[in-house]
Amino acid sequence: MKPAIALLPLALLIFCGSCETYKSRGACDDDVDRLQGAIRETTTYLDALRPELRAGFRELQACDRISETCDAETWVLRGRAMQLAHQDVRARFARAVELWSPDACVPHLQNYTLSPPDPATWRGYFFTLDETASQIDELVDRFERRVG
Repeated sequence: MKPAIALLPLALLIFCGSCETYKSRGACDDDVDRLQGAIRETTTYLDALRPELRAGFRELQACDRISETCDAETWVLRGRAMQLAHQDVRARFARAVELWSPDACVPHLQNYTLSPPDPATWRGYFFTLDETASQIDELVDRFERRVG
């Protein structure tokens, strides 16, 4: 009888380890709200960044056309500020996606009580953020070559 009693805690541990863990409805709502907020914030950020990037590339074209020195130092500083802001926005977006765990919210998803964004939507934001980071890096690099 003693060996069977000794195995009881082990059996309980194995049983509990195999159980799926689900989040509460409130926790799932918070995750969805966080993700939707990150999408809104990222959209706003990208919409505001596009004109500034266009202005930077126009300035580069102007610098190529004229023999005078252009204001490359100012654009290097602006570009570095864009890089920092971009890293911050991307990190917050990635964290919101990381915290969203649909597997832990299956009961609420199956009951249609949650409406999370489509995964293709937030995956597309990662692509756009990566492309935008490349454009910012190119802008900074090309202006840095002019400075010195």
